[in-house]
Amino acid sequence: MKKLTKSLLVAGAGLLLGAQATLLTGCNDDLAADSYYTFTGEMMSDYLDRPDFSLFKRIVERSGEMSFLATRGSRTFFPATNEGVEAFLKEFGYASVEDIPAEYCDTLVKAALIERILYTYDLAETHQESNQLELPLIIMTDGDSLDANQMVLSIINRRAAIINEMKNDSVENGVVHPVDRVLVPNTSLGSSLLEDNHDEFSIYFEALRRTALLDSLSRYRDDDYEINKEKYEPFTQSMRIGNENYVGKRPDHRYSGFTLFIVPDKVLYEKYSDRFNEGMTMDEKIDALYEMAEAKYDDATSASIFGLDKIDPETGETYKQRYWNKESLTSRYNPLNMFLSYHILDRLFTSTAKMINCWQINTQYLDPTEWVNTMLDFSCMKLERVYSTIDPAAISGDYYLNHSEASIYNNHTRIPGAHISTPDNADNFSLNVAYYYVDDVLAYDEEMRSKVMNTRLRIDFMTLWPELTTNNIRLCGNPTLAYNSNDNSEYGTEAGGYNYYLPPGYLDNVEYNENTIFFISRPIVYWSNMGGDVLGVLGTSYDVTFRLPNVPPGTYELRLGYCALVDRGIGQVYVDNVPQGIPIDMRYSANDSRVGGLYNNGKGWRNKEENSGGIYTSEELEENARIMKNNGYYSGPKSVFYGNDGLDIPRYSASTCTMYYNQDNLMRRKICNVEVQPNTHHTIRLRSVLTSSTMGNFTLDYMELVPIDICGAGGLGEDLY
Repeated sequence: MKKLTKSLLVAGAGLLLGAQATLLTGCNDDLAADSYYTFTGEMMSDYLDRPDFSLFKRIVERSGEMSFLATRGSRTFFPATNEGVEAFLKEFGYASVEDIPAEYCDTLVKAALIERILYTYDLAETHQESNQLELPLIIMTDGDSLDANQMVLSIINRRAAIINEMKNDSVENGVVHPVDRVLVPNTSLGSSLLEDNHDEFSIYFEALRRTALLDSLSRYRDDDYEINKEKYEPFTQSMRIGNENYVGKRPDHRYSGFTLFIVPDKVLYEKYSDRFNEGMTMDEKIDALYEMAEAKYDDATSASIFGLDKIDPETGETYKQRYWNKESLTSRYNPLNMFLSYHILDRLFTSTAKMINCWQINTQYLDPTEWVNTMLDFSCMKLERVYSTIDPAAISGDYYLNHSEASIYNNHTRIPGAHISTPDNADNFSLNVAYYYVDDVLAYDEEMRSKVMNTRLRIDFMTLWPELTTNNIRLCGNPTLAYNSNDNSEYGTEAGGYNYYLPPGYLDNVEYNENTIFFISRPIVYWSNMGGDVLGVLGTSYDVTFRLPNVPPGTYELRLGYCALVDRGIGQVYVDNVPQGIPIDMRYSANDSRVGGLYNNGKGWRNKEENSGGIYTSEELEENARIMKNNGYYSGPKSVFYGNDGLDIPRYSASTCTMYYNQDNLMRRKICNVEVQPNTHHTIRLRSVLTSSTMGNFTLDYMELVPIDICGAGGLGEDLY
């Protein structure tokens, strides 16, 4: 753990005069909600009358927002103390508050306001909200930062600390959390963010500029959605999902965003000293990067995947022949353009904690992992939080890209991948772009395709569409807070979580008819959906088509993982519009005769090796697994669980958590074998065949794409995790 420097802390006597909570001396510093004093009749505007907020009060007055802070509402306010404002004035060269332009004062006030009430004791370790500027506020309470009294601090946007002695102060129109520094928003678009901060990555920045990829980072808000969003009918409780009467919120906006993984100059000089050195001209450095890109994609399989072997109708040449030169850097077929495009994701990750849904994964068995698309079409990247239980050579708990521990699937060769770090002393996200440093270059090359991806690819449906991440719909709120009455409200839960319904056209690369409703339920660790959240396809006659995730060419077994419930739906699955087998009936469990699974009264320990209460031997379960597979089913995985061991971050505990493998209504259904063709987008279609008029919910929790040489006859074999 670390302490913030004195300039980031405000714990003096002046602050204690305004404190409304008892000073604690332990790390567990949050009090229960009813322990805080409520100001009767006091508004946020009145709160600023305290002596230590006179400077921020003047900022509010100059912004013209004081009357707004005096109105009724339900808001969260993060005003800076006088010491914090003085630090801001010095940092940005203002002689006094009077020198700050009035328009910028308005920006600073709106940056410190959230249009909902949020208490710190409801926060997950990493929590994201949008302020009145529609910019992210990332609140980290990870125990890594302490104040002078050894109390854990909540840090906003890696800049300002919520002052423990003063937080959670209720006023009539919300709650106030004083901070030790002014929240300064970055309202620039991606190219400006990189332009302002590229001193440490001048080579990548110049390459992004010359390929024109820098110019492609301008997409931000869908104005058509802003015009049409009010036309969509509100979601009501009569539109059921599962066994709960959830209510969903229509997304406020439809934003686009990007995440860049950048190799700093220093890493290139050190790791690839045979190609790069500081004495080279910039032209020579770009040439060296171009030659590295050529080496990564100069093979027949890459040519096939990315269409380089196709004929350009204008010239009669292949696209590789036409565009593999240093004069065609802006072409998507150019190797440097391809190389850099693979370093850009099609969604905005404002923190590493948002990259991977780590809830409900037993890290004794597997690392939390996501597979997401990049801006290089037909490619995929592996995002992983690696633990020493899986790979002792990694930094336990850190984030990696395209990493793989040594296993039978990669010929027992560890692939270190690229380690992710957040830049120091710089803003690393803005309106539509975030960037992170990696300690090695990335490529969708033969090593990635044949070694890292030669495994069971378990893909959460919440990662299929970038809009869910960019618009803070995925991983929204605190998953450790159980279902409550506010889950039936479009205003969300106390934890900041919402359930959403997605209007037609909100998601790219998905089509559904007018009778279809896409519903996202917020993550709850007690729910038996992988990661706690799930996408429900609702409607009496839904029909939806979407793209299969990008994977290397080859044959895969396609599976859907789900939780069976009596009020679920029945859907016919198509691949490339060809029906596959009989429809999936999500109403019966794995102990049904159609599946043939052996379970101990629905859920519980299934074999004696894991717990003495089990009633089946390993031999019996191995034989039963063969029976289930012959019927087209698999049990749930052992690495995924639901429940909570009582900690903020659930870890598997036999007494409080349930392993998916042990519960009879958690299973995986084989759909078919899919022959993935190069340079081709394959599709999945789901069509309701439920004959009744009830609204059966077809859940999209996760899918698996497993190379046939692992799970097929004579294959390498597959574990239960």
